[in-house]
Order: sequence, then structure tokens, then C-alpha cells
Amino acid sequence: MQNITKDQAKAIRRKRADVQSTKSMVCRKIGISEKTFNKIENGECLVKPTVYAKVMEWLAKDY
Repeated sequence: MQNITKDQAKAIRRKRADVQSTKSMVCRKIGISEKTFNKIENGECLVKPTVYAKVMEWLAKDY
């Protein structure tokens, strides 16, 4: 399991706001559930390595 830190969660929320996407839009784009994404945006949670990789790729892409 991989840990999402508070700083990573903040960066994820900031990017979502910057690209003006809803949570559901981001979830569809990266292929995870909204329930998982809510936990990620709140920070300090453990996720599967595959989910972590998807979120970090989305975060780094075009940003």
C-alpha cells in the first residue's frame, strides 16, 4: 500500500481546481472510484500501488 500525504492531497485538489474538473470527471479520466478519490483528496490515506500510480501520473501530466 502507498500513502497519500497531506501535501500530495493538496496538490491534487489544486490541480483539479486549476483544470476546472469535477471529481467524477477526474475519476473517469484516471479510472478510479469517487469513493477512493474522496479519500485521496482528504489526504493521509493508504491506496493500492496501482491507484497511487494512476493518481500521480494524472497529477504530473501537463502540470
